[in-house]
Amino acid sequence: MASWLLTGGNGFLGKHVLDLLARTPGTDFFTIGRRRPAGLAKDRFIEADLSDFEAIRSGLSGFAADFVIHTAGKTPPASDEDLYRANFDATRNLLAALRAIGHPMRVVLSGSAAELGPVEESRLPVDEDYPASPDNVYGRSKWMATRIGLAEEPPLQVVAARIFNPIGPGTPSNQALGAFAARLATSGPEPIDLPVGDLKARRDFVDVRDVAAALIALARKGRPGHLYHVGTGRSRTVAEGLDLLIAMSGRSVNVREDPALVRRTGPADSRAEIRKIVHETGWEPRIPFEESLRALWYAVKTRPS
Repeated sequence: MASWLLTGGNGFLGKHVLDLLARTPGTDFFTIGRRRPAGLAKDRFIEADLSDFEAIRSGLSGFAADFVIHTAGKTPPASDEDLYRANFDATRNLLAALRAIGHPMRVVLSGSAAELGPVEESRLPVDEDYPASPDNVYGRSKWMATRIGLAEEPPLQVVAARIFNPIGPGTPSNQALGAFAARLATSGPEPIDLPVGDLKARRDFVDVRDVAAALIALARKGRPGHLYHVGTGRSRTVAEGLDLLIAMSGRSVNVREDPALVRRTGPADSRAEIRKIVHETGWEPRIPFEESLRALWYAVKTRPS
């Protein structure tokens, strides 16, 4: 039976990886972090702060997994220091602790499209060979983590997933579509006043459940030392997502552009070339954009108040 270790089991992506591992026959899985995920048996949890190398090494003493999936980290808004600590330092500490075990392990790192920085429109959909030039702290912290991972040598076999824009059940409210859904689910008089920023931005929205499946596929079939883009290969505007959420809510909404929110924090368009992961692992995105939003909306509507 294959043994799996997951970081970030309480996070948006990590929860879905954990759920998929729990439903996959022939997997013996454990998580490591500061807090035990809800519903997880105590004997499957290793308590350790990933910012503390000695804590990780102690927690993993005598433990050797076949596969490690690293989803722990932070996204904006967070301080520069927190982003570097959670995304780069934690990855460096984890890899060092795993390396010290001396057992061959396949490790999958969860990176971000923010690592790329601006991408020329002529290069869309963007492939893995495009030179990364991140233009913000979050992107730099993730790119630094990807680089050190891909530089690893045996006994660690590291694969990096560059994930575009995950959505679906559990989408956090610090992301546009998660924030819109939370606002639409709030009780109060109508029409709801909804200030928005740039709705014309296009993003490659990929269902978080498909991303979880991609990470497991890469653990099994990805080539060590290689980077893989995880997305759908298609971009949609933020406005399309908002329109669908409003329709699902059935509520009257006054959408108004707020100049304070209209500040471009990323490219006008972003979409992934995914032929590499599809060809090499057999993974492909399966959940349609509309279904991702239905699941997002249902999760928000049924969330305990």
